Amino acid sequence: MGITQQTSAVGCIQEVVNLLLLRGQLGRKGAGVCPVRGHSNVQGDRTMGIFERPAKAFLDALQRTFQFDPPRNPGYDTVQAIRAMHEGRVGVFFALGGNFLSATPDTVYTAEALRRTRLTAHVSTKLNRSHLVTGRRALILPCLGRTEKDRQASGDQIVSVENSMGVVHASVGNLPPGSEHLRSEVAIVAGLAQATLPAKNGLPSKVDWKGWASNYDHIRDQVEQVVPGFEGYNRRLREGGFYLPHAVRDHRRFDTPSGKGGVHRPSDSEGGPARRGADPHDPAQPRPVQHHDLRSQ
Repeated sequence: MGITQQTSAVGCIQEVVNLLLLRGQLGRKGAGVCPVRGHSNVQGDRTMGIFERPAKAFLDALQRTFQFDPPRNPGYDTVQAIRAMHEGRVGVFFALGGNFLSATPDTVYTAEALRRTRLTAHVSTKLNRSHLVTGRRALILPCLGRTEKDRQASGDQIVSVENSMGVVHASVGNLPPGSEHLRSEVAIVAGLAQATLPAKNGLPSKVDWKGWASNYDHIRDQVEQVVPGFEGYNRRLREGGFYLPHAVRDHRRFDTPSGKGGVHRPSDSEGGPARRGADPHDPAQPRPVQHHDLRSQ
C-alpha cells in the first residue's frame, strides 16, 4: 500500500518492475511481482470486466453471448467520477460494497460531490461513513455478507473469489444470515435489472435474471463464454479452484509486439518525479489507486 498511495506511485511501480526485469525475475518460479491488494477480491473485478475502459475483445464477447450492443465509449474512473458528480454531470451514485467516501483521495471534495447528486444508493453488508453523506435522496440496501449462508431457490450457493496470485477459488458462507429479509448482492442486482431493463421489440430479455439469482452456476456458465481462462468454471471451482492463464508465468511471453519485456522510463505524465510538484489538493494525487470490494460471480 505504501508503494501505491503516493504522488509518484506509477513511476515507483514501474521502477520495481524494471529492477525485476533486469534481474530476470519475471517468469521464474518463486520470483516475480506480488501485489498485495487492499481488499480480498480487487483482482477479480477487473477479470470480470468491471473497468471504465473494457477491452474490445471483452465487449465483443459480451455482444456475441448476449446479443446486445454494449457501450463502446469509455466511462469514468474513480477520480473522474468524483469530478463529474462535483460538476453536476452525474446524478446517481450506486455502490456495491465498500466505503467510497473514506477510500477515495480527498474526503472533503468527495463529500461535496456526493451531496450534489440526486440519489446515492449503497448495497452494503454493514454501515459505514459513506452512508452519512448523501445526495438529495438516499438508499441503503442491506445484503448478505460472504460469511453468511446464501440460500436461494436452488439451494445453498457458492461464490468465487480471485486472489492476488490469480487463483480463483470458491467461498461458502457458514453463518446464519443476520435477518431473514436480507438478499444477496446477486439477487439485488438481478432484481434491479429485471425491473428496469425494457423488453426489446416486445420480446423479454435474453438474460434469465430470475434464474441467475436462484442458481449462481448459471452465471458462471455464461462467464465461460465471455472471459478467457474460465472454461469448465463450475467443475474446476468445485475441484478446489484454478490458476488463471498468465503468459509471462506460463510461457515467459509478454504482451508486447516483440513478445519480450521492456524497461520503462517513467515520464512526468505517468507519475515520475515531476509529479511531486503537482497541486496537493488535486484528488488524483494522494491516492492514485482504485479500490473495489466486489466478487466475481
